Amino acid sequence: MEPHHFPTMPLIFIITIIVLCPLFVSAVDERHQNCTATFDCGNITNIGYPFWGSNRPDYCGHPKFWLNCTDQAALITIKNLTYQVLEVNSEAHNLKVARTDYIGSICPNLLLNTTLDFSFFSYASDIQNITLYYGCPQLPSFLNPLAGIPGLSTQFTCTLNNSDSGGFYLTRNLGNFSATILNNLGSCANRVIAPATQSSVSTLESSLTQDNLVVALEKGFGLQWDSNNSVCETCNLSGGSCGYNTNTSLFACYCADQPELYSCGVSAPNQPESSGASSQFFFSSKYHSLECLGIAIVINAF
Repeated sequence: MEPHHFPTMPLIFIITIIVLCPLFVSAVDERHQNCTATFDCGNITNIGYPFWGSNRPDYCGHPKFWLNCTDQAALITIKNLTYQVLEVNSEAHNLKVARTDYIGSICPNLLLNTTLDFSFFSYASDIQNITLYYGCPQLPSFLNPLAGIPGLSTQFTCTLNNSDSGGFYLTRNLGNFSATILNNLGSCANRVIAPATQSSVSTLESSLTQDNLVVALEKGFGLQWDSNNSVCETCNLSGGSCGYNTNTSLFACYCADQPELYSCGVSAPNQPESSGASSQFFFSSKYHSLECLGIAIVINAF
């Protein structure tokens, strides 16, 4: 009986595939995973791009949106002023903040106006400014707030630079009294504009005291932010993590294998189809496929 001879090429083909094809792995970009982490501090939780801080590296958010967690309070600095973040609505792209220098007191060490970086932030629609005056002389008796002038506080006292300083605050335009009052308040040493919500100011005007002003300012005010909002949504929908390229100072969409400009692509570039067994092997350029390309060449040689 003659021995049976089995073809060897299929066997070589199967063994080669089993040994080498596990080498087809995608390079993993750790930034994609790191930027899926959220910022959590006190009652501020689940915060992502454009914010970064704590366990979110700087490449996970825009430089202007750094959050610092101090004593379970989330803090953000805008134009040299530090604010406590009270609320964040990521879907609506807004947050509520309160000036830390006016928490618990209306006598800060530095008298600075509230200013925004309007390239990234804007005030919410329900803002009403409160103007605080420091280092003021007594107002004339006919301008005594107790005489029934709404929106003008009684005089308060602050200790500034180791000396007592009298002050007043205004919550609105005072109509016929505006020019006279503003002329008298113009002799005050300093003026600070601090935003509050219209509802807080309305409550404050029922009793214009120093303590009630502290409460109104501690309730904070709303801000809208804009930092590639729509681009980030596109990146998220494609499975990417929004971030920031610190080298180019541009938005980055971190994908599982590499960063992209806007979104994570899933298709490989068009390639001409070749003849033979090698045409059955097509891999994205994002994968390390040299081994399997080598397999196709070996098969053709047989």
